[in-house]
Amino acid sequence: MKRFIINLFIFLCIYLAFAYPLQWMADAGLKKSDFSNEYKEWDDITKSRINADIIIQGSSKARLQFSPKDFEQGFKLSTYNLGMDGQHFPMQKWRFDVYLKYNKKPKYIIQVISLHELLNPEIDFNYTQFIPYLNEGFIKRFGGNSFLNDLDFYIPLYKYCHVTGMMESGLSNFFRKRDNRNYKYKGFRPSPLHWRDDDFAAYKKQNPHGADFYVDPVAYSQFVDFIKTCKKEKIDLILVCPPTPVVFQNMVIHRNDIMKAYQNLSNKFGLKYLDYSKDTICTDTAMFYNFNHLNTRGVAIFDKQLINDLKDEIK
Repeated sequence: MKRFIINLFIFLCIYLAFAYPLQWMADAGLKKSDFSNEYKEWDDITKSRINADIIIQGSSKARLQFSPKDFEQGFKLSTYNLGMDGQHFPMQKWRFDVYLKYNKKPKYIIQVISLHELLNPEIDFNYTQFIPYLNEGFIKRFGGNSFLNDLDFYIPLYKYCHVTGMMESGLSNFFRKRDNRNYKYKGFRPSPLHWRDDDFAAYKKQNPHGADFYVDPVAYSQFVDFIKTCKKEKIDLILVCPPTPVVFQNMVIHRNDIMKAYQNLSNKFGLKYLDYSKDTICTDTAMFYNFNHLNTRGVAIFDKQLINDLKDEIK
């Protein structure tokens, strides 16, 4: 038994002596790779390359619909889009906290709001983007709300077991210069796709009694804390609800309650709040590529209108 313990101790020492350096190399290689199309933005954040005057944040409703180039041309202020596909506000707040760790605070934040924002996420969608950045506070914030577990967090190299080829990609990219360009402009890339009636019909079939959303108390509390932080740091926070097709709005249960929660927060804290859910663009499905997002044509029209509506707020 004593010999077994000694051998086990020797094995663990050898394993850890190799595993920690290999994990560091794999993480470093992934950060400059295109294994995930989110690494470019994370790399910009943690390498202090952004330092923007205007930050746009939200889910894919931000990433696909708010053009930094249009804002830069309209306001002559540097702009960056931190929108994250499929991620709710708790994750957005974590990303912004990481942003502030490495970059100067912005003058303005455009927080894109929707029915999904105040849900509390189960971290499983597009999670490969987080693997090299778990030490940026991910474990403390989401450790109990993720499919990742203690083995992923504390045993070196284990976190790579979930995706074939991930570790190999990280190690190979560590030893060569790679372009992690993802063809976004400062986090933004619109969709050229067009509305398909059959896709929306399939969505309605999946939700025969309507689409139901809710306000999670944890996410709501974090949203309030975020507002208070912006007030304390003298960051001008602007809430924007982008257009969504009327045919989708009509099938959402409790929609008015969720939107009222945003309106109440805007009134309580004196925030600029722009709600485009009643805009005429919402009646034209040709402006959208699905029930949640504008297409390239719709983005061009909406962004022009939004920038004009903000001309007295952003100076």
